[in-house]
Amino acid sequence: MATDQDSIERLRVENAGLRKEIDRLHEQLGRREERTRLILQAAGEGFHVVGMNGDILDCNPSFAGIVGYDRSELLTMHIGEIDPRPPHEVAMVIEEIKAKGSLRFLARHRHKDGHLIDVEVSSHLVQSGDEQFFSAFSRPLTEQLRREQALRESEQKFRAIFDETSMFIGLLTPHGDLIERNRTMADFTGARPGEARGGPLWQAPFWVGGASAGERIKECVRRAAAGAPSSCEVQIHGPGGRVATLDLKMKPILDTLGQSVLLIAEGYDVTELRRAEAERAALQAQMIDAQEATIRELSTPLIPLDAGILVMPLVGRLDRVRIEQLLERLLQGVVAQRAVTVILDVTGVPVVDAEIADSLIRAAQAVKLLGAEVILTGVGPEVAQTMVSIGIDLREIVTLSSLQSGLHHALGRSRRGVGRRSGGPRRRDG
Repeated sequence: MATDQDSIERLRVENAGLRKEIDRLHEQLGRREERTRLILQAAGEGFHVVGMNGDILDCNPSFAGIVGYDRSELLTMHIGEIDPRPPHEVAMVIEEIKAKGSLRFLARHRHKDGHLIDVEVSSHLVQSGDEQFFSAFSRPLTEQLRREQALRESEQKFRAIFDETSMFIGLLTPHGDLIERNRTMADFTGARPGEARGGPLWQAPFWVGGASAGERIKECVRRAAAGAPSSCEVQIHGPGGRVATLDLKMKPILDTLGQSVLLIAEGYDVTELRRAEAERAALQAQMIDAQEATIRELSTPLIPLDAGILVMPLVGRLDRVRIEQLLERLLQGVVAQRAVTVILDVTGVPVVDAEIADSLIRAAQAVKLLGAEVILTGVGPEVAQTMVSIGIDLREIVTLSSLQSGLHHALGRSRRGVGRRSGGPRRRDG
């Protein structure tokens, strides 16, 4: 009897412990359910439960807010009142969820006021004992779609600017690898889609100048990757022998830390500018040549007088170039004018050194060979003394103190009919 009583008491204690454990588990389960309910209530995404017949069994405030109904209203509604798709399409989605167990898809919810809301739905088939139902989260996509649309429009604008600009544009990695090039550059080089991408820009086959051009571009890339804009001038060629001169500017795109994440290569076509500059330089050179020729004409004037007399007044400092020009012009004038007498006036020459004096003697000898006589005028005492001291022989030249006396002498000879001086030359003061 005592043994039976002990067994009963032991069982009573065990049952009490089991009931306590069950109560604890129920309490724990209740807390979990309450926690889940609170989470679903506070969730920003819409949550709803749909029975196998399409009735809405439960929902959180977010879902009610999305579609504009009160929760109490939704619990009396069918999912077809929220989903605007035809019933057969809804049935197809339900069957797919049943087959796969879960499904994520894009859909629309009809708001209470009638407007449609784009949503992303994540639905699961739930088995609870003998009961089956669908749980679903709905996330509105209106703002996301708006941002995506804005991004697409921005990309379209960028692509239009990128492709339609007259500049040659390429996008590069900081290492200089070509990621993208615009239509202007692709069309000029005759590139096919995707061609010459991925490799360093300076190794592209369309640069004129080979390794030299490549090194200039490589240095531009290096400076831009270091954060400093750079530029260089290169030539690019395309099919049919087309060649363009580009002012290639390299600019870095920096992140928040100041590191280069992309490089933009902008090539400005300066072909016509350089051609115009070359033409302008050629015209300037022609103008300079013409001016120099005019100056030479003015600096060594050759004045013809009556009766075969030529006068060449010399002004300024004489050098080897001017002496050669003087001699050439003098001999041409003697022949062209059939001159008998040539007067070289050195009144305006400040310095006559040995080289100049020797050149004047050679000029006189050359003129004499052409049958004419040279009269040297304007030789002052200092010049005469210099010429004598350096051993210049003036016996073959008539020397007079002034141009006026030289003209008088030449005209007198002309009136007397003297074609060439027969006696030895001598110094005259008159």
